[in-house]
Amino acid sequence: MQGQAMRDINLLDLNLLRVFETVMQERSVSLAAERLHITQSAVSNALNRLRAALDDPLFVRTRNGMEPTPLAISFAVPVQDGLA
Repeated sequence: MQGQAMRDINLLDLNLLRVFETVMQERSVSLAAERLHITQSAVSNALNRLRAALDDPLFVRTRNGMEPTPLAISFAVPVQDGLA
């Protein structure tokens, strides 16, 4: 991670991590939104904030759903453990 991204991560809203975890599990923005009882645009907005803070796309849209990037994969278990 770049220096700026490291500083930005300290300012993250922890609710963004719940969105990250749900998208990671569902591999779908719409399914994550449904599960979290929020709008698809709210999920997209949360992902965009995380992407900006971490300087990584985190998920890439494919025909099989939202595929996580290597950075997202590396964060998945620590985020899940932290939210547990």
